[in-house]
Amino acid sequence: MNQRDGFPSRIGEVLDRVFEKLGVDKKIKEEKALRLWKEVVGERINKHTHPFSVKKGTLFVKVDNSGWLAQLTYLKEGIISKINQREGKKVIKDIYFRLGKVRKVKRRKIRDGSAGKEMKLKEDELEKIREDLEGIKDDPLREVIQRVLIKDKSLKKGQKG
Repeated sequence: MNQRDGFPSRIGEVLDRVFEKLGVDKKIKEEKALRLWKEVVGERINKHTHPFSVKKGTLFVKVDNSGWLAQLTYLKEGIISKINQREGKKVIKDIYFRLGKVRKVKRRKIRDGSAGKEMKLKEDELEKIREDLEGIKDDPLREVIQRVLIKDKSLKKGQKG
């Protein structure tokens, strides 16, 4: 346990280290970049766009018509810069705009089960998660992180199916 003026480490610092060790920190920052979209581009552009994924530093955005797609191509570097500035790190390296249907729906809470169908994980998938968490000695923390990772994986599996 790290000491800070005689006090234990803050939980946020501990979680940052755990997420970094597990390789989850990059994905968290990428997801945050998706949520920053509306704030960065403003309401007008947001009405015509839908950021839907980040993979290997590339943000994928659906655009509802070719006029907006052309305009956004010119604005791309500035948008990347603003997102990375808010993140404090170069999380987004490129943006890929493509024509597509843009639906603006309110996000539903995961708690009510309506955000995605949860699928049961196979034993080898559960074992992989347990192995990844073996280095965490704090049992309650390991159990919480394990539950979060299992829930995340089962929801993602349900979205694919």
